[in-house]
Amino acid sequence: MKRTQWHLVTRLLILPAALLAVVWVLPAPAQLILSEVLADPATDWNGDGTVDFLGDEWIEVRNTGTGSLDLAEYWVRDGVGTSPQMHLDGSLAPGEVKVFYGSDAVAWQQANSAGSGGLSLNNGGDTVELLRNRYENGNLMELEVVDGVVYADHVADDDRSLGWDPEHGGWILYDALNPYSGSTWPTGSGCAPSPGAVNLCESLVGADQATWGQLKATFQ
Repeated sequence: MKRTQWHLVTRLLILPAALLAVVWVLPAPAQLILSEVLADPATDWNGDGTVDFLGDEWIEVRNTGTGSLDLAEYWVRDGVGTSPQMHLDGSLAPGEVKVFYGSDAVAWQQANSAGSGGLSLNNGGDTVELLRNRYENGNLMELEVVDGVVYADHVADDDRSLGWDPEHGGWILYDALNPYSGSTWPTGSGCAPSPGAVNLCESLVGADQATWGQLKATFQ
């Protein structure tokens, strides 16, 4: 199944000094997608020896294309705010995934005088957006939204993640570390978060694709 597409919304946003203005536009085709998000850590996910609500948040991206990707073309933003939380770096070969932690976001923010709030993934539910540089006649003009995901309150509970399962073609809740027994979508899968690995959940029989309107209605 294809991933849910975002509706056309245009707005001018204000960024910190030295950053470009952002326009929210209809996403262009992108090889890089958001693959998994964990907003409420109760584990030392970044391996620094300390469990920290700020540093151990993480997002995962995946290269779905057939060529290598330069991640310096991409940014991540908390959809509630107006400015990117961090500029990605490195590269990804086809099919590869990479995890960025809240501590990575803090380091980038401090190096660029952009605060120290990390990824700012709200535990009451939030929107995460993947942005990409857009060029015109070889000149960098703006950042455009190329992917995004909305998650609900119950998703953002201790060590639960929301991930895109390519096998079943849908977003699912990875709740093995903190089982969810409720009926709000997405319901519990019994599978564990998998930062740095392709998302698979063999306990699922199938998953229905949700429209953008259904996502908004569920999470508001």
